[in-house]
Amino acid sequence: MMIAIRYYIKLPLLICVLGAFLSSGCMYRSQTPQLYTLKPLKRPEAAYNFISKFMVSVGPVIMPDHLKRSQVVIRTSENQVSFSEFHKWAGSLKDDTKRVLAENLGILLEGAGGTVSTDDILGEPDYRVTVNINRFEGNPGDFVFLNAVWSIKDQKNRKIIYGAKTVFKQKVHGNQLLDMVNAQSLSLEALSIEIAAEIKKLHSAA
Repeated sequence: MMIAIRYYIKLPLLICVLGAFLSSGCMYRSQTPQLYTLKPLKRPEAAYNFISKFMVSVGPVIMPDHLKRSQVVIRTSENQVSFSEFHKWAGSLKDDTKRVLAENLGILLEGAGGTVSTDDILGEPDYRVTVNINRFEGNPGDFVFLNAVWSIKDQKNRKIIYGAKTVFKQKVHGNQLLDMVNAQSLSLEALSIEIAAEIKKLHSAA
């Protein structure tokens, strides 16, 4: 004789179990990493036919190891930084910085006839811009700091014709990570303007 055994779960208990399962699923989805990229200058509409007069290559861009991670770096004190698994760069900060610098310089030098790309593409440009970034992080609601040593090389004569150290302190207008990334983009914009001004001087004097 077979005895059928049935198990009954009370409705309140079932609701609690389902609730816990669904809430854990929602929590998992809410912790999907947010991805960030740096933003270049807005390109104006060209009102003339562009004629390339000289070429500029950007790279290499050098960064300290703690900025090579996929996570966005937050500077919590002079001797301490923090990383978040849920706020990451869409690519790498190093490559994104080089890309934005090249795009910015291309826009800023367009009127002078400059064609700009990264060193991955241009092999023998007229000028090569190398940037060594020592600091490029900040804190939401506070400031972003960009410390960079950069040089301009006359590629054909194989010699450095200009070098400088630049330090920027950019206010972060907001308390979100996106606000900090926007401030980083503004810092790169300021650096690009400084580099472009020197390239124009050097090329006009050549």
